[in-house]
Amino acid sequence: MTILAELAALYARRDDLPRPGFSTEKIGGEIVLAPDGTVVEMNLLGAPDVKGKMQPRMMAVPAAVKRTAGIKPNHFWDKSAYVLGIVAAVGDGGKPLTDEMGDPVAGQGRRTADEQAGFVRHHLELLEGTTAPGLLALRGFLETWAPEEFAARGYPAALLDENLVFRLDGEASFLHDLPEASALLSSDDAGNDMCLVTGDLAPVARLHPSIKGVMGAQSAGASLVSFNELAYESHGKKQGDNAPVSQQAAFAYGTALNALLAKNSGHNLRVGDATVVFWVEAASAGQADMATALFGSALAPATEDTNTALGKLKREIEAVAQGRWQDAPDYDPETRVFVLGLAPNAARLSVRFWHPGRMQDFAARIATFWDELRIEPSPWVSKGGSPRPPAVWRLLYDVAALGKAENIPPLLGGAVMRSVLTGIDYPRTLLSGIIGRLRVEGTPPDRYSDGRRAAIIRAVLTRNTKMEVPMALDETSNDPAYVLGRLFGAFTYAERSYADRGATIRDKYMGGAAATPARIFPVLMKGYEHNRSALAKAGGHKTGAGVKAEKAVASILALLPGGGDLPASLPLEDQGRFFVGFYHQLSAFYAKAEDAAEIIDTEGADT
Repeated sequence: MTILAELAALYARRDDLPRPGFSTEKIGGEIVLAPDGTVVEMNLLGAPDVKGKMQPRMMAVPAAVKRTAGIKPNHFWDKSAYVLGIVAAVGDGGKPLTDEMGDPVAGQGRRTADEQAGFVRHHLELLEGTTAPGLLALRGFLETWAPEEFAARGYPAALLDENLVFRLDGEASFLHDLPEASALLSSDDAGNDMCLVTGDLAPVARLHPSIKGVMGAQSAGASLVSFNELAYESHGKKQGDNAPVSQQAAFAYGTALNALLAKNSGHNLRVGDATVVFWVEAASAGQADMATALFGSALAPATEDTNTALGKLKREIEAVAQGRWQDAPDYDPETRVFVLGLAPNAARLSVRFWHPGRMQDFAARIATFWDELRIEPSPWVSKGGSPRPPAVWRLLYDVAALGKAENIPPLLGGAVMRSVLTGIDYPRTLLSGIIGRLRVEGTPPDRYSDGRRAAIIRAVLTRNTKMEVPMALDETSNDPAYVLGRLFGAFTYAERSYADRGATIRDKYMGGAAATPARIFPVLMKGYEHNRSALAKAGGHKTGAGVKAEKAVASILALLPGGGDLPASLPLEDQGRFFVGFYHQLSAFYAKAEDAAEIIDTEGADT
């Protein structure tokens, strides 16, 4: 109940959210009525977006009903099927029908007539005895409207399947905003059940609100709290009575959460299969806005930021993390942050994680996360060429096959985010996933892929094993796995300096060399001797590359302990160190960091 309580408290702090009993919905058009109920006009209420596509207007209307089954009309608004008895017609195979101008054609679905009848019946009962002019006009409309009038009078086809509201001709307010309409919807129900959120005695919400905007969940919304099977009920209690939450508290938490999940709200992002929602509590609304922007930018730094903006982000995070409030005067030292991870689970939402805490603590953990990912050359480079902080969500794509979101292992996003926010060890599946991709992929998918993966490996090993992993090339380290990785990098450099091959030693031997060095490296040494000899005879730049490789191989072999004896196998963590050494050594053969990163990708693809 803590989550619901904090969301309800957020609703109370924000004055831009719909009032009790209302919700923000997408409204596509209005029906303007004469006093006798005849239609004066029907107008679109949307506006074109940046691409010129018409988008509905977001409007506060009486709260949407929860349609799990059957026909349930909304109050004073609804989609065209309920309000007008028409929808956009479809032909065989579900293909939309259009007229000669390419506009949708009005028609009726299997139950459109029943939906309109339900809307009419519900409102005629609701409006019985009303004397308000606007509501009398609506009653007249309901008693006289015929669906065939829509096409006959040439109303805009774009209104089909849109949500519609009503307005009396000559008035600026919509009917649902009239005091008389609000009075009809108010409830005088009394209750003596204690609300688990507020502790007050109040009417209990039988059904909890639908939450929209969670990636992968039903488009109509899913429940954060629901009881829809007998197995979830006890002591004869039904649905919401099992865990009593008042209607007011349910409305408050649902409204607040839907606002956070709204597109472009600045309060959510996707990490793997989890949708992460965050909000803050500060001394003032201005400080809350600043902290929200800082926290959101820290979790997902924008790649298009200028170097100055990225530098400012790092400085502010470090100042907050260290409690240097004189360097961060726009932030309240007592700011609290709430982070909620949600994922779809059939008709419900699953809570992947819930982390409330101080802004200062979160900032410190994010700064540590960035520091653990530091590696040279950096794979995270801004447009100006300087290193930039990485986004949490970006790490997961380097574990996924083909770099696609749908291939990210389930639950990994939530586990990684939990590690970043709480400072606990990273999930071992992050390391095993990276090593697995390196074993099967061969040539990296893009120019910065190796750098990102080496950085992730370094972060996991640094935190989980508490052992130091070099950030840049360490020519003094005698760690066997790191040294063998450097050796493999030198062999790779010698091969590429001699000739481009369709199947390189990386493609054929990377996985085996990291896992079973004693079996693979003798084979690699023979190949290297051939390449070294060929480079020496080639002359020019190739001979120079051969000399560079030979010096590196000699110095690396001298670091192997036990007279050059190779380990029969390496555990997963050592395979990670192997790859870090490979990345460092191969990069070091090139003077410029960007060239070092680019040479790893034979195709030179950019991201």
